[in-house]
Amino acid sequence: MPPTAPTATRKTFGRSAIVGVVATLVDVLALSLLVDVLRVPPAIANLPALSLGLLIQFFGNKYYAFNDRSRALVRQGALFGVVEAGAFSLNLLAFHLLAVVWGLPVQLARVIGSAAVYFGFSFPLWGRIFRPDAA
Repeated sequence: MPPTAPTATRKTFGRSAIVGVVATLVDVLALSLLVDVLRVPPAIANLPALSLGLLIQFFGNKYYAFNDRSRALVRQGALFGVVEAGAFSLNLLAFHLLAVVWGLPVQLARVIGSAAVYFGFSFPLWGRIFRPDAA
């Protein structure tokens, strides 16, 4: 018997949250390394750190969270790219406000900003991109 829609949605959300935690940890570790060890300015270190998290989000959500085995990698990648361009911009803005304007530690600013963007923007749209029945 297949799982009910709410059960499947909870399972997908839980798996996506795990992917998000891993992506955020990699992002924050990269950001910390760049800022604290290599002394890269936070505004510059922000871009490569976010990029690593973005790659983890795409592949982790497609294959693990949404269990999408379709071969529509290019189409999904393009759609994901459009969604994440918006999320990327929102993350840049949130980070700037939280870390640069309000002076929060860069790691805390990243976690707060990324969580807000994930829950309010990215996850709802990913459900339209990654579906096991998507061809």
